[in-house]
Amino acid sequence: MAPALDQIKQPIGLRPEHVAASPTSIRVKMHGGASSLAASDFTVTTDDSTPGSTPTKLFSVDGHAVSWQRRRKFRDASDLPLFELARKKVGVTWFVYLPEDNGEPIATLAPKWSALKDKLNVFIRNAAHQGEQVELEVRGQDIWKLRTNIYMNGSLIMTCKRTDKFAAYIPGKGLEWKVDVAQGVDVSLGSLIVVVLAQVMYHSSYPSSHSAKDEVDSGDGIAEKHVSRPSS
Repeated sequence: MAPALDQIKQPIGLRPEHVAASPTSIRVKMHGGASSLAASDFTVTTDDSTPGSTPTKLFSVDGHAVSWQRRRKFRDASDLPLFELARKKVGVTWFVYLPEDNGEPIATLAPKWSALKDKLNVFIRNAAHQGEQVELEVRGQDIWKLRTNIYMNGSLIMTCKRTDKFAAYIPGKGLEWKVDVAQGVDVSLGSLIVVVLAQVMYHSSYPSSHSAKDEVDSGDGIAEKHVSRPSS
């Protein structure tokens, strides 16, 4: 059973138009198994768990399966670009950029050391509330990487669960996650986090050198070397 989500005082998101007006559930489906060439593509829909319901496409994610940067492009239901996810050729930190924007990233996902469970911190420029810097904690709940919770200042704002425990071990079988999102949270942000979790499905969480201090410093123009867009 999914844990109860907390209410938040201010909205949070990368794209304000996709902030949930009420508690919402979505599905994130990977095309092909996590080790296949199709594993760079995803489709995000509304939750179809209600009998008789038809899922509505919300976003699509596509990328180059053999890209060193694991570059992924997120698009809305109309195929308009939302943002891009990439990492540098060397390193474990992920960066999110607005389309065709060579400036600073709008989000940074920094893994933390964990031998068996997913663990990373997400730093975002909160476009849903005055562009303030917000830090989220993504914490795996089991060694099977089935359930992952996302916290902000100790409040549970999202939880995601892989819908089939054994699908990750069946070659070529697509993986799917159900994501529960609290009111006031951007559903595209939930999609982004799941896509990163899918990329590290079979790996331990290795530590990033990125920290909250880097977010403060980069805002003052001190630490710029980590924010340039990775080259194609």
